[in-house]
Amino acid sequence: MALICFASPTGGVGRTTLAANVARELSRSGARVIAVDLDPQNALGPHFGLDLRDAFGFLATLRYAADPRAAWRAALRSSPSGVSFLPYGQLGMDGANAAAAALAERPEMLSDALKDMLSVSGVTVVADLPAGPSPTLAAALRHAALLVVPLVPDPASAAQVPAVQSGRFGGVGSAGGLQSAQLRYVINKWGMPGRLASAIGQGCVQQLSGRLLGAVRYDESVPESLAAQRLLGDFAPTLDAARDMAGLAAAIMAQIAALRASGSVANLSQSRPPPLRNAQPLSSLADIMPGSRPPVGQKANR
Repeated sequence: MALICFASPTGGVGRTTLAANVARELSRSGARVIAVDLDPQNALGPHFGLDLRDAFGFLATLRYAADPRAAWRAALRSSPSGVSFLPYGQLGMDGANAAAAALAERPEMLSDALKDMLSVSGVTVVADLPAGPSPTLAAALRHAALLVVPLVPDPASAAQVPAVQSGRFGGVGSAGGLQSAQLRYVINKWGMPGRLASAIGQGCVQQLSGRLLGAVRYDESVPESLAAQRLLGDFAPTLDAARDMAGLAAAIMAQIAALRASGSVANLSQSRPPPLRNAQPLSSLADIMPGSRPPVGQKANR
């Protein structure tokens, strides 16, 4: 049905955490979800309880596969959250470089696998991409309905905003094939300590106005949930950050619905996903700035 790509110009922005938790929220709505780890860090699997000693994965072995469609099916895992997922697999530096080189030479390997996943009735694919431009990102964006770029309120993220806006990252525009409506941002770790973080966050809001899906609030329980190998909505469902994850999933599906209704995006089937159950709207940035009112619909829960 739709491929949702999480990608960022730099690492350390919580891209994998957001991808995993959005996949969980989509699954809770009744959708069939496949979360795909396309990053050689192989960090998506632990969010779904993958044994850290488990070395087998999809992209790590794809270059050896005679049929890319059979390769992803052989690597598919189930999880207690209901999300099916594909770990990247464990590779050292030489193996990761070889996998990237093979994909640069034969991007159709990944392209054919993603096309086959999306042909499965009712499936939404959530992909975690490596940081920065890469052959993997280029191949995935051929089939993407939406590119979600997480940023955090720090100088490294702020410095990358011009590159993302111009299309140099992600190939947005006529050269890359993505329309501007297919590129959206989310600010992660909103409210993290420090005056600089607050100033940068508000600067990003002004710079990206109109293209922000919203924000996910900073909370120390987020890394704690990963340490427990549980998704945030299962580990601490009453946290603001957990509710923000649910709202982010709802905002993403609303944007995809708008793209589908416009009929301008070739990478979207006309079948509609089920609505998200009990999803709160993602907190607007104005709502979660200091001194503002609580997010609509959440006042009674605080």
